[in-house]
Amino acid sequence: MASPTEIDRRQLLLRAAMREAGFEALVIVGNTEFQQKGYIRYYANWRLYGGTAFLVVPLVRDPTLVLGLGAQAEWAKELSAIADTRAVPDKIEAVAALLRETVGAKAPVGIVGMKTILAHGDAQRLAVSLPDHPLVDATDLVEELWCRLSPEDLTAVARAHDDVACVFEAFKAALRPGRCEREVVADAFQTAIGRGALEGVIHLNHDFKAGTRPASDRRIESGDVYKMFMEFLTDDGYLVELGACFSFRPPGAAWLRKHALVVAAIENAIAATRPGMVADDVVGVIRRTYEKSGVEIVGRRLWDFHGQGMHSLLRPFGLPGSTDPIRENTMINIHPGILTADGLGISATNNYLVTADGGRALGGFRHQWHVVG
Repeated sequence: MASPTEIDRRQLLLRAAMREAGFEALVIVGNTEFQQKGYIRYYANWRLYGGTAFLVVPLVRDPTLVLGLGAQAEWAKELSAIADTRAVPDKIEAVAALLRETVGAKAPVGIVGMKTILAHGDAQRLAVSLPDHPLVDATDLVEELWCRLSPEDLTAVARAHDDVACVFEAFKAALRPGRCEREVVADAFQTAIGRGALEGVIHLNHDFKAGTRPASDRRIESGDVYKMFMEFLTDDGYLVELGACFSFRPPGAAWLRKHALVVAAIENAIAATRPGMVADDVVGVIRRTYEKSGVEIVGRRLWDFHGQGMHSLLRPFGLPGSTDPIRENTMINIHPGILTADGLGISATNNYLVTADGGRALGGFRHQWHVVG
């Protein structure tokens, strides 16, 4: 949990940004999808357990956290950082009423999560309830603030990374020929739960292609090569991703060459990353690493990297041509998305901090091919 001092700092910065952008009020939207509850967690210090929530932040009044009826709201009244936490039968009507009380005539209202979280029906109802107030997407305004980690945040993300690294090691210890995939994943989840990470995914795959999938009833075989990706929402509210490749005997030369290439691309990228660059600069480092190796590039499966924090997917997005700025004290997750003619899919992902002197890996996790005994 963030300290009261940290919550005050976040809200002060938010109001300064609101004032500069001309907003008299913001509505911050959250729901319980584990990659989309971060807005509420960041400002209200409350982890959503059910339904949707709305944090109404006026420029000149204390914020109000609006939740639906039920046990969650009763607990939030006692435990959230928002003194005015309400349980209401109609959240949208409550939000509209708060805005009518606090927003001047015809003033715009900023909506955080407008295009990504706010339900279409809720957006329509707000527009009808506030006909004189334009609803403006303010998502970028807020994400610009909360992707920059404070000293307290930096301590929290380091702790979160270590927690997920322990889950990674539990997966590795559980991976054995003859076991069912679900059994292996269940063992790792027990470690995650024990460290306070109640939500997350572990996806894997045993074929040569890119991509992973949920665990199945398949029995693991001694000749398998497994690719694994995990992402957990930790007790501090931060999402952390890790991924690697596993086998029960040393992999063949083709696998090792491809793995070495992906790791080299990641290491070159993070070594080159500096505040003041844009995402395309780092994308170029990764692509040149591939080109120098002589492999044939045939396409792209996804971005090469992205920002990470209380949401899983934040700017900067590592795509060709992206002008998203690289900023100091932000967390990024690197996993090159380039496809090559060999068709071999490698899982390799880790979390990094951008510092004034370049990028550095969080914790002691390092990329390697894991030969499991």
